Amino acid sequence: MTTAQPLHVRARMLPVQRLRIESLDKADLNARLSATLTQAPALFQRAPVALDLSNVVEQLDETALSMLLTETRERGLVVFALAGPKAALLPWCDHYNLAWQDEQDKPAKTRSATPALTTQVITQPVRSGQQIYARDAHLLVMSQVSAGAEVIADGNIHIFGALRGRALAGVQGLTSAEIVCQHLDADLVAIAGVYRVRDDLPESGSAARIYRLDDELRVDSY
Repeated sequence: MTTAQPLHVRARMLPVQRLRIESLDKADLNARLSATLTQAPALFQRAPVALDLSNVVEQLDETALSMLLTETRERGLVVFALAGPKAALLPWCDHYNLAWQDEQDKPAKTRSATPALTTQVITQPVRSGQQIYARDAHLLVMSQVSAGAEVIADGNIHIFGALRGRALAGVQGLTSAEIVCQHLDADLVAIAGVYRVRDDLPESGSAARIYRLDDELRVDSY
């Protein structure tokens, strides 16, 4: 009779969202969190989140970090790591039992090259309230993505129409993924955990290619 192993380790690449903190002022932080989570609720829902403290590390103390963790977790964010300078953050990671990520860490670096993915084709408009997820696939939408709709893919997203909702490409960590659309008017775009909301996007109306360069999203308009 064989005995089942009590523990089995399986390596899996999970999508990790990185939230860059620009201020440790509580009122300012709450305003920024509210704006971000209102515009991008699906991006952070039940997803592991790393707080990027690179821009506020010199202001960090126990009171500020405790407040930051409390405010983010009370809003449903699953904070598991701090990102930024190692020497400054490792003691805090140990104190709060958190993981650490480098400032330029790319959780999915091993998947930066495009793997062999199939293509899922949607021929009808994606209407408000709909969500399409192309798992292990690129997504090709032959019509528009309406406001309030969401399209998600492990690979690229190409839209032969207007993008007015949300588009999240490379959600399993494919940093080379891209989003291409004929008319950019999106609420949110994201590639491998790096995102932009409407206020950070160019004015609507033009065709666009969106891609990730290091930890930033670039938008080329045509």
